Amino acid sequence: MTDPADAREPADAPDAGAADADAVDATMARRLRTAPLEAVGQFADASNATLLVRLRDRDPRTLDELVADLGHEPTVEELDPRDLAVYKPRRGEAPLWDFPSGTLHRREVAAWEISDALGWELVPTTVVRTEAPFGVGSLQRFVPHDPEQHYFWLLEQAEPAVVAQLVAMVVFDLVIDNADRKGGHVLLEQPIDGRPADPAVPRIRLVDHGVSLNVEPKLRTVGWHFAGEPVPDHLRVEVAALAAAFDEDLAPRLDGLLEGPELAVLAQRLRRVAELEVFPSPQGERPFPWPLL
Repeated sequence: MTDPADAREPADAPDAGAADADAVDATMARRLRTAPLEAVGQFADASNATLLVRLRDRDPRTLDELVADLGHEPTVEELDPRDLAVYKPRRGEAPLWDFPSGTLHRREVAAWEISDALGWELVPTTVVRTEAPFGVGSLQRFVPHDPEQHYFWLLEQAEPAVVAQLVAMVVFDLVIDNADRKGGHVLLEQPIDGRPADPAVPRIRLVDHGVSLNVEPKLRTVGWHFAGEPVPDHLRVEVAALAAAFDEDLAPRLDGLLEGPELAVLAQRLRRVAELEVFPSPQGERPFPWPLL
């Protein structure tokens, strides 16, 4: 499957860069599942408990030892981003009337599985972590970014490679029926030394998918700017391919993350999105999230 960073139609030649990225993602997934970790901070504005944690497999020093070595509490910029992750414990999930309790962390992981199955690399590597400071939860690779470079800023810049990824984001949100795509949930990843990424191709990453993949339609997104425009053929083809391979490919990956009715509705959405010729216009009483950022 092609990478939405490339606005062209899919190429037939193997993508060595994609193979490298797959290897990096597999390594990160293994680290997220098994590496010793320690909480180093908290995202105060999050509606659910969201912690910044540090993986200690590459550098076993504790936070106290880092403080002693640095002579002060380290800032995020002073920590190696390759060792950071975002941890959302199940016990910190706020109850919602329209989502089953204790399932938001699983939806975070399911969103990554779907993005990965499509081959779009939109969602950072995300896993279920069982042994963690506050119990089971989702653990996602930290994305170094500038919070001022959000969805609306990216639209204004009109960088073709980025716009192509934003278009893929809209398709992805239709697939997962994202109920909360805020502008601040779209990050422009800053390059990290040692990561096999092409600095000439800016990459966006999508985060915060806990309120998605419901059985009832709940789409709320900032991504209505493409309403009425044609859905790129290569994205439709890739969604159709995943829909056709749903039982063999995607359903096993989502086992334990989504319930049977949610899987059935997801399969229906994949087929429906694959048939879309133009992007839909805002629908319903609340098509936009609040706040927008």
